[in-house]
Amino acid sequence: MDDLSQLRAEYPAWRFGTVWATAASGPDKRRLWASRDGILLTAWNAAGLRTQIAHEERQTEPPVRLS
Repeated sequence: MDDLSQLRAEYPAWRFGTVWATAASGPDKRRLWASRDGILLTAWNAAGLRTQIAHEERQTEPPVRLS
């Protein structure tokens, strides 16, 4: 399973894609993106994107109510 397929399986609420950056003097480089509810995250690799998604999900979780 490739990294985008793994991300889609791990985070089904998010949309994923790639953008290729090209340069005449060097190798092409792939940038990954994820979006949800108007939020756009980007990273050079799946690990970086996972970190950003986890951070974003912690920010948007409702607070735990203590009784």
